[in-house]
Parts: sequence; structure tokens; C-alpha cells
Amino acid sequence: MQTHRPSDPAYKNIMNIKTSANRAAGLVRQLLAFSRRQTLQPEVLQVNEVLTETAVMLRPTIGEKIDLKVEPGRDLWYVKADRSQLQSVLVNLAVNARDAMPDGGQLIIRSRNVTERESQRLQPQTLPMGEYVLIEVEDTGHGMPPEVQAKIFEPFFTTKSMGKGTGLGLAMVYGIVKQTGGYIFVHSTPGEGTTFRIFLPRHFVDAETEAELANGKAKKERQADLTGAGRVLLVEDEDAVRSFAVEALKRQGYGGSGSLRAAPKPSTW
Repeated sequence: MQTHRPSDPAYKNIMNIKTSANRAAGLVRQLLAFSRRQTLQPEVLQVNEVLTETAVMLRPTIGEKIDLKVEPGRDLWYVKADRSQLQSVLVNLAVNARDAMPDGGQLIIRSRNVTERESQRLQPQTLPMGEYVLIEVEDTGHGMPPEVQAKIFEPFFTTKSMGKGTGLGLAMVYGIVKQTGGYIFVHSTPGEGTTFRIFLPRHFVDAETEAELANGKAKKERQADLTGAGRVLLVEDEDAVRSFAVEALKRQGYGGSGSLRAAPKPSTW
């Protein structure tokens, strides 16, 4: 795309390749999330900030027929989670809620603290006693019967018609929540709607860190400058991958004066 203009006849094909590659990458991310083998980048978060950011993305996604309400709890505790993955969880649940309300309805996303005593009363059999931040995603859709509720987190299970779902969305949601150390439950009544409840463990921070977070001065990793002119030996047995990597390194300034050498990986390795 960097070497072809939009008016070039090949540009459309390149865009199709990009779209297909992104779809494949998304499918792999869903599989990794379900198997809980993806690499998370946890950070200390205020859930209400994530809800506010996600709501902006959700409004055009769910359409005008659905009334989106965000009800943030007061004085929420901190959690430690991957911000982008937590947003993916909320987006997936919202999209499922949208599909359950084809004629419109209401989608409510709320948050609140759950004390140790309350955790015993909410899910006494499956939720370990402790302090949690609860995120609820509630819709007024057509709901689900018990036999469907029992299978919704299974991979490749879907109630959507052929070609409209991979059956990995909720499996991915389940995997992300569990890998974060949390718990997710669903309650649904046919004809009345569905509520997903996500319990994320409370994360305790010291006074100094809390002050930094409150003032918006939490340290963020700075993006490293990847340009340079050092010596690079690139070893890769796939010709296409090796050629692409060489071009990428050259664009960052490497490759001049014979500093870049590319060689296929020996078959004995």
C-alpha cells in the first residue's frame, strides 16, 4: 500500500488482501482468547473510564433503534486488566445484544463495587468470596432458553444463521475474563432480555499510585524510535516473509552500506 497509489489497478487487490489478513488475524485472536494463551498487557484501570471510551465506539455500531445507557457506579475500586481486551469484551456483548433486538430496545451497561459479603450472596456456588468490580450488560432482547444459556460460552456454538457468526465471540469473552482472573455469568429469560455479569477482582494500589492515577499522570510506556542504521542479520525460511521484512527494515533506515544481510534459515535448524 505504501508503494501503490489508490489509482493503481493493483491497489484494490492489495486492499482485499489487507481485509482478508485482518479477518484471519481477528479469528486467531479469538482462538487465542478462548484458549487463554494470548499475551495480555494488564494495567491498573478505572472501569468507568473504559465504559465511557467504549460507549463512544458502540453508539454507531448498535444503531439508532437501540437506546444505549451507561450507568457508572460511584467511587469504583481499581482493577488490573488489559484495556483493549476489556473493550473487546464489552463490544462483543453489545453486538450480541444488538442482534437480539432487531426491532430496537434498550442496552444498559452499568458498574458498581461488590463487597465480600455481597459476593457470597450473589453467586454462592461459583464465585469465590472476595471484593469485585461488577460490570453488567443488560438488554431487552428476545432472551435465551436454559438449554442455549448452558452452551453460549462453548466455541463455535451459535444461534445465528449460516454465515452470520463464527460462534467464537462469547467464547473469546469468556477466555479474556478468565485470563484476567475474573468471572462471567449470564441470566436470561425468553421474551424479557439477557444480562451478562462480569466480576473483576479488586486491585489494591498504594497511596502514591492512586494519586498518580487520579491526576491522570500514570506512567505510560513510550513508543521506542525504531529507526536506525545498525547491522542486522535477518534469518527467515519463507521467501515472502523474508522479502517483506527486508523492505520494512529498509524503510526504517536499515540496509544502507551493506548493513542488512538476509538469508534463508538452514533446513538443519
